[in-house]
Amino acid sequence: MHMEGGSLWVAHCAHNMLSRSRVADDGGMTATMEKQLTDPSLQMPTTLVRRQGRLYVVRSRCDKGGPMSPGVANSPFTVAEVRGM
Repeated sequence: MHMEGGSLWVAHCAHNMLSRSRVADDGGMTATMEKQLTDPSLQMPTTLVRRQGRLYVVRSRCDKGGPMSPGVANSPFTVAEVRGM
């Protein structure tokens, strides 16, 4: 998760999805989802960060071995820039 200026970005690993929500001025008790992006190329995103207006996600590939599938992942995690979020 990453929170900045009243917006909250969340990586949803098992669904290959990212979301952006607007957090209300109620102490952070509620939020309204503004945008979702679902794409298999996210490769099970585990975390994300925004830097200088750009969103970067860690693509875990946990479905290629590890906690979400049998075996051990044979390739490293990668970081990708995501546009439009």
